[in-house]
Amino acid sequence: MSRPFPLQPLAAALTLAVPAGVFAAPASDSAYRTDAQNTHVEDATSRGIGTVNMITCIMSALRADALVNQGTYLALVDESKCDSEKDAASQSSGSSGTAPSYMLATVQSTRGSNDEPMRMKAWLSQPQEDEGMTIFVNLAASSAPTADNPYGDFRIDYCGAPDAMPGTCMMNGYLIGSAAGIQYFELEQGDHGTVSKALAMTRSGDDGGSGRLSYYEGGQPAEYMFAYDASHFRRASGAQDRCFSRLAQDADASVWRYGLYDGDGARLERQSGFPIQYDGAHGVVRGYMGYWGLSVPGDAVPPADGATVYKVDYGHDGATRTPYTYAGVAGRLSKYTKAVKPLAQVDGVRISLWANDRSEVEGGSDHSPGQYEIAWQQGAGNFRVLAAVACNDGPCVSRDLTTDVRLGAAYFATRGGLRGYSQALGGEVFVPVAPGSSAIAGDAVVNLRVQSLVYPGDMPAQLECLNNCPTAASLQAYFAPGASVASPYSAGTAFNYQPSSGTVAYTTTAGLLRSGADAVTWTDRDALQQHPQYMGGVRSGRLFTPADKASLLCQGSGSQYCDYRTEELPVYYVWETGSNPFNQFAALRDGNGQYVAFQAPLNVDYSVPTDGSYGGYAGRSLVLQYSGFGELWGIPGQCVSRDDNQAVSCDQPGARYVPAFVVPYDTATGTVSAGGSTYYAKWLDRELRFRSVAGGQCSALPLPSQGSLPLPTSQGLRNTSASTGDDYIGAKPVLDAGTAPRVIHGEVKF
Repeated sequence: MSRPFPLQPLAAALTLAVPAGVFAAPASDSAYRTDAQNTHVEDATSRGIGTVNMITCIMSALRADALVNQGTYLALVDESKCDSEKDAASQSSGSSGTAPSYMLATVQSTRGSNDEPMRMKAWLSQPQEDEGMTIFVNLAASSAPTADNPYGDFRIDYCGAPDAMPGTCMMNGYLIGSAAGIQYFELEQGDHGTVSKALAMTRSGDDGGSGRLSYYEGGQPAEYMFAYDASHFRRASGAQDRCFSRLAQDADASVWRYGLYDGDGARLERQSGFPIQYDGAHGVVRGYMGYWGLSVPGDAVPPADGATVYKVDYGHDGATRTPYTYAGVAGRLSKYTKAVKPLAQVDGVRISLWANDRSEVEGGSDHSPGQYEIAWQQGAGNFRVLAAVACNDGPCVSRDLTTDVRLGAAYFATRGGLRGYSQALGGEVFVPVAPGSSAIAGDAVVNLRVQSLVYPGDMPAQLECLNNCPTAASLQAYFAPGASVASPYSAGTAFNYQPSSGTVAYTTTAGLLRSGADAVTWTDRDALQQHPQYMGGVRSGRLFTPADKASLLCQGSGSQYCDYRTEELPVYYVWETGSNPFNQFAALRDGNGQYVAFQAPLNVDYSVPTDGSYGGYAGRSLVLQYSGFGELWGIPGQCVSRDDNQAVSCDQPGARYVPAFVVPYDTATGTVSAGGSTYYAKWLDRELRFRSVAGGQCSALPLPSQGSLPLPTSQGLRNTSASTGDDYIGAKPVLDAGTAPRVIHGEVKF
């Protein structure tokens, strides 16, 4: 039997050995003890080395080593697990980002004899909204990794060609591993021009080596040289020369995946969703259906309402496809159920606040609306403004304030209280502050809200609204070409917290919120993109049933209603609509017409240790969300510099948003609780960031020169997709439409 050659992620300069802790329970053979933990190091050079690790991750997930000479098969790769540009901004909880993002591969793995290389040909499909792309991959591996040659001997060539332009490489690269080191080059044509990356690495013993990295992106070139030994890592770029400690105890960590375990150490699983497949415009689309809806790869179009989709179950003899009917609605209703805790218990926890006028927060002449991050200061009796948040053309970034700005009772009293959002507190936050109040007491009640999805059959027949009330007409008036109205909300309700004599009334049918006979929906992506503040969709204010209306009368008034009093309701609702999957309701119906029930994310309480290393969160009680194994969300974030790994304001160039702390792998301090039960937490996938040290500690690490370590070039590129070339791997094999994947991200199913 021929011996396979598995690919290993790049190690060398960017790995550390970290001893595991020793605990009292659970048992040594439990999943809590035996589940693997993966560590990688994040550095400025990760833009090249991280891409190499991503390539090897994808190749390993195809399991060509396990299915040698077993014919053509299909494999699904979860791109999110191989993401080399991971940051906390993409790891938010609830409605976005937690579902797998599958890419389909057709794979052939062959080997003639034990004396010949293992050959793998793979065709990876990336469905897009307008057209598809296929990545043609050719791999040859002649020896497996060993202690003396941790990379093995292999070469990977790949070309990403649009299906409409076969033979045209929009992305073209190669990766070579040998006892001498690593050679990598990639050239990509993107929306913003040409991007190129080149990496060369060599080894000098088990713990040492050096390398060069060059990349060109957005018209800006950059080059790094680096060297490392057992204890230090040196990196230089231009005149900048930095030294870092490689010792694990000196490094900072961020965790991207956690598992939860019960008292016996067994995995805590959630019925949060399953993979599905359906026929799309450019072939079969493989997505994921979960509690919050549908996740599809790239720009793939969701199925039409009423279309048939299939769940795939795997057994020893193959796969079984079960049909379901897709139910899609162009908006969705969420229910918010009230919970309370004293204000003192949220001391120091960050809360996002929307301000209608920046000058009322920071002073100055800027009267535009904006978002801030604030935190209660128990001793001071007010909220300190920590940062201003800007959401322009790209992701939102925060700017740390350099002045001491406080918001007290005088600011919130005229607004009925503090309305905000905190991931660490589970979502919506409201602190009531009565009109005329002169102080906010530490024992004031904080109203928190537990969010849940409302299925069409459970929607209240009638709902009403006082503030931020969209209608079909107001959406059309705002988003239509040439519109000049100021907001997508009904006249007089946009950001209006003043008493009102009337409400906006809605009805609900077939999962839709309606104003009159018209659905309150807007899904035109191009129109939404003309208004960056609504690219994430349009959300209503708090909606309530007619039965609750009388309780919303302003204090001392018998005819006017105050929106802030909706915060006193046990339950209220919010409607949202937009072009994103997370703005829309999506579910499955079984053969009996019943909705498939998925479990909502489990809210768990975490008591942060009192250790000073946890900063302002030490000793706090936070609410985290657990939506399935590996998916624990809600840990607050901070920004660090890609250059020296130190904490920076998020508006600084090159800043990365990462979790602010790690839940330790420890049976005493690494536990969470929910519903009276305690669960152990274990980190599964983390990054380490080297600690910057004095440059003199790297004086014994010479950097490579261009002559001693030349970079690979475009001369080594091979076009694996061109039918007229010698490197062509052939057209993608066509399998039967009902063929199920044998491999799902590294796990051979049958």
